[in-house]
Amino acid sequence: MMNVLYWFQYFLILIKIVLFSIFTYIKIRLFGKSKSISSLSNRDCQIAIIGGGIGGVGAAYALVESGYKNVTIFEAREQLGGNAKTHVWQNEITTGLSVLAWPEIFRNYIHLLKKLDIQTTTVQLPFFLQNKTDNFIFAHGKSSDYKRELFRWNQMVKLVRQVTEFLCGTERSLYHFSIVNPFNYIPLRLLSMLFGISNYFWTNIVVPMYASSFLSTKLSFIPSSILPTLDSLISLQCERIPTMQSWCQTSIDVFEQMTRNIIKKTNHHVEKIRIEKLSNEQIRIFIDDESTVYDRIIFACNPKATMQALNYGQTKTSSLLNLLLSSVTYSDDDNDTSLLDGFIHRDRNILPKEYVDELCRTYANYIDIKYDKQTEEFYHYNTFILSSWLPNVNSMYRDKQIEPMLVTYASYDKPMPAIDSKKIYGKVDNRGAHPSLSFRNQLIALSIRFVQGEDGMFFCGNSVTPANGHDLSLLSGFAVAELIGAKYPFADNVEAWRDYQRFKRMCIN
Repeated sequence: MMNVLYWFQYFLILIKIVLFSIFTYIKIRLFGKSKSISSLSNRDCQIAIIGGGIGGVGAAYALVESGYKNVTIFEAREQLGGNAKTHVWQNEITTGLSVLAWPEIFRNYIHLLKKLDIQTTTVQLPFFLQNKTDNFIFAHGKSSDYKRELFRWNQMVKLVRQVTEFLCGTERSLYHFSIVNPFNYIPLRLLSMLFGISNYFWTNIVVPMYASSFLSTKLSFIPSSILPTLDSLISLQCERIPTMQSWCQTSIDVFEQMTRNIIKKTNHHVEKIRIEKLSNEQIRIFIDDESTVYDRIIFACNPKATMQALNYGQTKTSSLLNLLLSSVTYSDDDNDTSLLDGFIHRDRNILPKEYVDELCRTYANYIDIKYDKQTEEFYHYNTFILSSWLPNVNSMYRDKQIEPMLVTYASYDKPMPAIDSKKIYGKVDNRGAHPSLSFRNQLIALSIRFVQGEDGMFFCGNSVTPANGHDLSLLSGFAVAELIGAKYPFADNVEAWRDYQRFKRMCIN
């Protein structure tokens, strides 16, 4: 009964979003945006950004690069970074915990690092999956017993790639989007079923392998058009070891350099935002009890926090904006608990004895697949083996100067993994951090364009983009900065510029 009610509410909100978006689109075409305002030519104006992840910091960076002098970032935590979390281990070594590497098609992020003169290096990220109950191993660099299903998966990838290249061109990009591409509307799980991919293969290999990339185990409703990109990042073909780029140090350097000329207010949880519209061109924005009056505001944070602050400040919003922001769901809202809680530890006994040395030396992820007989569901523990490959600690581990650095993710509603409590040094909490990969969230991301600029408000970050991704959120920050009046900062790089234009066509224009 509860499941039926959930889906009824889900589709009811989905229909509301579609109808409100169509109505708003027609209204804009006939009468223009009544609540939107023009760009700011005055570089001395005050601009507030709520949220210090890569989306908010990207917006701030683009604004300052274009000459805006008074940009302030409000961040609730101690340091900027958003989902790019870091940890200081007990031997004073700092490593990343999440958002650790990126592919070569993150063109804008790569160009940003070059501009900032941040050193990077190439890393290999092989995965090792094990189901001890069924006595199977699936790992990069090892032979596989699933050649038949892997062949079908490869044929599926090939078909989607051919159609996408025919419609969008052969240049690889995360942002290829064509309204006539049928694979935008076919869920990934449905297409895999049509190609004969079994539920066992999907549950035991596809979902565990890609969950850490999407930060979600709910992959069924991802559009099939993502397949070629997915395959190029982390292939299911065991002989193709994933290869990406990573910082020689950590993401902290990136955020510090991006915000050198920006006012940063960390440990500041914004509670109240009041917006006064004096005319079509004049906006006054008040944040908490600050004396500064802001001219524009960018929200790069959890939309629930946005709505709470606006409601507390008695700021009225349009029906569509209220519907979109209140309808965004996160992994924890959808009971996707696998990647919410991570244990930061150094207990190598979490790994199987017969493979422990090989895993600690070679593999980036060890995924222990379990079966719950009561619920008749598969679940898994995912251990990130940081010291095996992170550039700033890998050589120290190989020289036996440090113990292994591990982060094990486990569902709070499943048995606790057997980690020695004396070797646990912290926890990762991802609640409210990873938007769910539902069709509804993707529709919200495509519809947010209708409310960008409403009463001086703009929206960027992973809550208003079609998926999680550092490059994706960065581009959303650049795009809203351009709506305010900034210039795209990387016009000198043709490939990065083309990706930016693709993103704008998909999410802004």
